[in-house]
Amino acid sequence: MNERRIPRVALILGLAGLIPFVASALAGFSADSATSAWGLHSLAVYAAVILSFLGGVRWGTLLTAPAGFDSFTPAVITVLPSILAWLALLLPAPLMMVLLLAGLALQYLVDSPFSPFKDTVVLPPWYPSLRLILSAGAIVCVACGLFVSVSG
Repeated sequence: MNERRIPRVALILGLAGLIPFVASALAGFSADSATSAWGLHSLAVYAAVILSFLGGVRWGTLLTAPAGFDSFTPAVITVLPSILAWLALLLPAPLMMVLLLAGLALQYLVDSPFSPFKDTVVLPPWYPSLRLILSAGAIVCVACGLFVSVSG
């Protein structure tokens, strides 16, 4: 088996995880103000949940690494997404969307093969490819939410 090939289950579940992003972003474009507000709120909350989940993925890898918590930097990187997500939800819509966008983009960079932190955790060889697909989808949807929040 090709180690860089995304496992089918991970791909299916990952793509299914984009459904709330897409549905919420589309609802944000509704002409009905209540539906649009619900869409933006739903989008922000789901983006925050996913951002926290991504930090949790890295935390989980540290739990199994022999020297996982011997250094502060890798551990801090695992909790920053949750803190950033929480802070974002406390801000007004445009700033909230900007912070969530930044968080999703930064988390992708941390998980990418080009990251200076790539050697701090052990991730499967296919994980960066999955993260690229899912991060792109999430970022596009949150960018749509930002557009709606500044134009509405």
